Amino acid sequence: MKSPIKELLLSALLFLPLCFFIWFFAAAIWVVPVKWLASLGLSWWQPDLFNGIEQQQFLFHVQTLIFPQGFVSENAQLAVLDVTVNPMKYGYGLAVFTGLVISVPDLKLKTRLIQLLIGFAVVTIIQANGVFWETCKSLLFSGGGDAFEAINATGISHDLVAAMYQMSYLIFPAVVPIIVWVLLNRQFIEKITQFNVHKMS
Repeated sequence: MKSPIKELLLSALLFLPLCFFIWFFAAAIWVVPVKWLASLGLSWWQPDLFNGIEQQQFLFHVQTLIFPQGFVSENAQLAVLDVTVNPMKYGYGLAVFTGLVISVPDLKLKTRLIQLLIGFAVVTIIQANGVFWETCKSLLFSGGGDAFEAINATGISHDLVAAMYQMSYLIFPAVVPIIVWVLLNRQFIEKITQFNVHKMS
């Protein structure tokens, strides 16, 4: 009897490199909804501080309405402070999730597509969350005095910003997509468990 877990692992080893290649190659496309969601979140939270997000390839330039004192642009006009964020570092879970979904044996095409859409939506939220907290962290801790005062004036906790940035960077991208995959494939997980129990007995 063929082991379902070995079949999953072998398939994942074959598909994951391809998934990561497609994920990175089409990075500028995957982050478009992230840009909309992150911009909406920042503008809703502090409409007087944030002026939207400009996308350049897969990088974001979060535009603020903070005018650092004594800083002018090349044409002698006052320049606002912006923050550069790479949302892709929060989105590698999409490639992992896709590889796992493709690797589940005996899964109907419609079910795979639905799961891929769910995974994309979840990873988009994770990336937008990461962009939000990295922007706050950058302005608060490395944006200079004017940026610090602007974010500090919102009343947001410095400890909360630091903790959420760490969670957004280290925990959410790696853990949440796997949890979602497990929840969506409970029958397969049960099959693996029963197979191992039967094999041990």
